[in-house]
Amino acid sequence: MLSRAATSLALLGRHLERADHLARILGVHVSLSLDRTDEPGSDFWMRFMELAGWHASDTGKREQAVEMVVAGTLGPSVRASIAAARLAAQAVRPSLPSELYEQVNALHWRVQEAVWQPDLYQFLMDVQMSIRLVDGLLEDTMFHDEARDFVRLGKFIERAANVTHVVTQKSAELADSPEDALEWTAVLKSCFAFESYQSRYPGGVTPDRVIECLLLDRSLPRSARFSTNTALEAVARIEGKSRRSRPLRLLARLNGMYQHANPESIGEHPLDFNSECRALLRQLEVALRETYFHPSKVPAAVTGEEGHGMPQQ
Repeated sequence: MLSRAATSLALLGRHLERADHLARILGVHVSLSLDRTDEPGSDFWMRFMELAGWHASDTGKREQAVEMVVAGTLGPSVRASIAAARLAAQAVRPSLPSELYEQVNALHWRVQEAVWQPDLYQFLMDVQMSIRLVDGLLEDTMFHDEARDFVRLGKFIERAANVTHVVTQKSAELADSPEDALEWTAVLKSCFAFESYQSRYPGGVTPDRVIECLLLDRSLPRSARFSTNTALEAVARIEGKSRRSRPLRLLARLNGMYQHANPESIGEHPLDFNSECRALLRQLEVALRETYFHPSKVPAAVTGEEGHGMPQQ
């Protein structure tokens, strides 16, 4: 496969996963702000912006936070991520089923033209369900070959990073109030895992169980361990049995971190665990670029910028 095609396929998976993640955590935190007995202050929305990837943001108002995460151009936003996913899909359009490309294209124009302020919930649900439809088309209509594996590689690396960031940031934030069931329920909902958690863990929501479920469970598709293992399997299929590349070794190390960790140690030092994961992910992005994407001028990282053109086949 051409390196520019591999780049675009991986970015398609990553940007769609990023848009889905942002839409979900925004919806959950808007609901959480309404469910709290106290009026959430500016710190609530500043912490949310950090969670959404807008580092060092001083936005302390709900309206500003919503505007920036939905349509901002200076950081990761729903609109920018979907626009970038569409550009990636355009670059590899011959490799995609027409129905899949049409769904990405239609979602892009709905998000660009939407007047979302009066009904934020419906707008965010449309984004999430449209991406679920694209996921289904990918799995049910594409050959399970290299093209699909590169999309899944990008998607699940992004998911592992996002889930780890949400869980560890919230663990650090709630260190002084670990029994805040409402906040921990919001963590589960932010990762699309509340009902799955309830079916596995009776007796209420506790921090250790949430960490175990979202970071360490090997059978939950929304967990970080499942995500890194799926990305590892995708790379193994791409390379076949004859190679043991640096991306494969780094993904094996990353997956091993989740496999051998325990909830108590993560809960005691959540930011250290996140920093260790982030360091490995940065090494992995460099390794992926050098191994698969090197001739391409398109960055392998998800930047949230929608103005950069994608390479054409």
